[in-house]
Amino acid sequence: MTISKPTCIHCSTLIIGRTDKKYCSIKCKNAAHKAARKNNKSVTKHIDRILHSNYQILKTMIDNNITQKKVPRLDLELKNFNFNYITGYYINKHGKVYHYVYDYAWMEFSTQEIMIVKKK
Repeated sequence: MTISKPTCIHCSTLIIGRTDKKYCSIKCKNAAHKAARKNNKSVTKHIDRILHSNYQILKTMIDNNITQKKVPRLDLELKNFNFNYITGYYINKHGKVYHYVYDYAWMEFSTQEIMIVKKK
């Protein structure tokens, strides 16, 4: 029976020391964690781009001088609004859900209409 010797999960160098070590050195551990953080930042940037796009779409759909407006859901879909990305939500006393994208909110009706609301 041969016992496999552990290797560093970052650089594949043979590890000397404890059998439960994952990295051969602090340098490799730091490099692996830095690479993981960089990867997470790209995911964050992607989500931020979607939220910013949603915000701009809502902003263009509602005039500056009004605080709410009903629009067909199709109008938002044609502008590539992504209904899956929000910054928060609020459920009113009637059980209706407002989905927030920063200081704009939208509420979906069963009639395929969306009410857009700008927070004051």
